Amino acid sequence: MLPSKLLQLAHSQKFGHFLATMLFSALTACGGGGEKTVDAVPSFWSPGGVVVADLNTDNRVDVAIAAALVDGPPPHPGYVRVYRQSAAGTFNAPVDYAVGPDPWGLSLGDVDGNGRLDLVAATPATVAPQINVIGDSGGISILRQDPARPGSFLSSQWLDTGGAAKDAAIAQLTSDGLADVVVADGVLVNGRALLLAQRAALPGTFLAPVPLLAGTGNGSEDVAVGDVNGDNRPDIVLAAYNVVAVFYQNAAGDFDPVVSLAAGLRVEGVALADLDGDGRTDIVAANAGNAPAGGTGGASITVLRQTSLGNFTGTNIVVPDGARRVAIGDLNGDGFPDLAAISLVYQLLDIPSRVSVLLQSSLNRGQFALSSVYDGPFSGNFIAIGDINNDGLNDIVVNDGPTVLLQSAMAPGMFDPARPLR
Repeated sequence: MLPSKLLQLAHSQKFGHFLATMLFSALTACGGGGEKTVDAVPSFWSPGGVVVADLNTDNRVDVAIAAALVDGPPPHPGYVRVYRQSAAGTFNAPVDYAVGPDPWGLSLGDVDGNGRLDLVAATPATVAPQINVIGDSGGISILRQDPARPGSFLSSQWLDTGGAAKDAAIAQLTSDGLADVVVADGVLVNGRALLLAQRAALPGTFLAPVPLLAGTGNGSEDVAVGDVNGDNRPDIVLAAYNVVAVFYQNAAGDFDPVVSLAAGLRVEGVALADLDGDGRTDIVAANAGNAPAGGTGGASITVLRQTSLGNFTGTNIVVPDGARRVAIGDLNGDGFPDLAAISLVYQLLDIPSRVSVLLQSSLNRGQFALSSVYDGPFSGNFIAIGDINNDGLNDIVVNDGPTVLLQSAMAPGMFDPARPLR
């Protein structure tokens, strides 16, 4: 598991494949007597994003993760590994679908409008960049579901995006009724999202990426789409390093200049939902704190409640160092949305990830408190929520493994120790 965490360190520090190459060389080379010999390091999976959804409409959720098969220096072959649930809590061996190299984020959505969920994997870089040269070789892979075989996917479609594609979201962002893709560009100095609109005249193809500027230094790690200001038009929200960046769509179908919302220290993840039931979309941000810079402390989950249209009030809740992503779902069966966050300090190679459960007060809607913290898998840094064993209770899934924390049937809101999905 150690090599996987080292490669995640390469992603997290924005050095990309150059650092990954050095790390792999360090793992495989040892010296003696002035000569270099090469140890046999078995190939291993380096996991990225995870999603949980009923992919084949059999009323059981399935799990998919983005992963690179590391068998030498980068770029590494990329795949999306799909685990289909065949019976309550029982998952088949994964089916692997080839995508671009070293995929990182993974997203769900209906790209082709046929009512079936498709997958989009984001690749930050396809080639090893030169030192002191801004990386610009990112892209996305679209996996469309096979209409003849529910839960199976056709060969992937590759789209160059430029920048470093760290994650993506799928939504109708133009007026033509077709799904589009927006990408989080992880290059700090670029400070942007990238909008790839599907061609109305030729569905299935996409126009060149259009940048949406979040400000220099606000390179983004995560992106979400939703109607944030209640005008029935989808807006774009970025986890943009220093801020949460919001792009409101206007009546003309364009996006207004960015609105920056203060969150915590080093924003890495973002999610949207109406948390308090007032009919307004709220924003949740995962903040890594000082961990990416090698320090400690400062990690938090920021709950940005929309108190009136376009106005947000933020509350920070301390969580373990290195918070990377946050997911929203009912985690204790009371019908109210709760939060689950995954934390990982890449530099602490002997410390596992940590899963935080933040439950919403049933008496004071919109108020959250850290309920419990669990040990996660060694290299977990993406998280999702879903009913994994079909018992009517939501569980927590982490990408490394993948791994599941099952909710206790006897104690709602509490979770069993992490275990492999299968």
